[in-house]
Amino acid sequence: MKITYSTNAWGPVLAHWAAPNCVNAAYYRCGGKLEQALADIAEAGFESVEIFDGELLEFEGRSELLEKMLEKYGLALKGVYIACNFIYDEILPEELDRVRRAAQFAKKLGATEIALGGGAIRFDGIRESDYVKLGEALDRVCDLADALGMRASFHPHMGSLVESPVQLDKVMPHTRIKLCPDLAHVKKGGGDPLEVVKQYLDRIEYIHLKDIMDDGMFCPLGVGILDIDAIVETLKKAPHRIEIAIECDGWTGDPAEGARITSNYLKKQGF
Repeated sequence: MKITYSTNAWGPVLAHWAAPNCVNAAYYRCGGKLEQALADIAEAGFESVEIFDGELLEFEGRSELLEKMLEKYGLALKGVYIACNFIYDEILPEELDRVRRAAQFAKKLGATEIALGGGAIRFDGIRESDYVKLGEALDRVCDLADALGMRASFHPHMGSLVESPVQLDKVMPHTRIKLCPDLAHVKKGGGDPLEVVKQYLDRIEYIHLKDIMDDGMFCPLGVGILDIDAIVETLKKAPHRIEIAIECDGWTGDPAEGARITSNYLKKQGF
């Protein structure tokens, strides 16, 4: 199945141990179960994966180990997810260097997508100028992606500067970056995922499909409350190709079973 599946459901989402005092180590990791994730994702019928920048950078200097792991399970590396602050001038060069390292490494392994969840919230609240700063930083990542022959997309995320559709509308005019909406995060942010997809369809070329339950828990596709069918139909009717990635982090069920449930749902949708 030519749809990407994220490894972030296998184990808790963690930060590098040095993250509190080192910006260049402020990246996501995921529970140390990468190989199990790859095995389960391949068994469910997917052909490519998206991984966190921290999982990727753990293989710096020994990329052959990750290459062999991907080859073992017949998987391609499609994309890398990177979270950034992007509003603090002093640390921005450090953050951009971390993005560069992860993107170059991902490109070396064949990846084409950079998904960026960014925008810090200040202790004393959001400043309107923060949306401009975020947009400008996202454009600098676009420059980096263009130079590498990759595509950069912005991923609104709970706990960041851009949670709601109103906040999304504030940052997107300040950047040329593509949009990678996460359906469940859009819902938790108070938005209608289908309407956001329709509004920004011309800027969506890579998207995170994720379902959500009444209690706010993320779940496999077709299990939750979102009208995934209508969203998938909208994506299919787009005048351009849209690459799809699946996430199921935060679900309390077995991640392998979650991948199988989603795979079966997608097959019924003709994927």
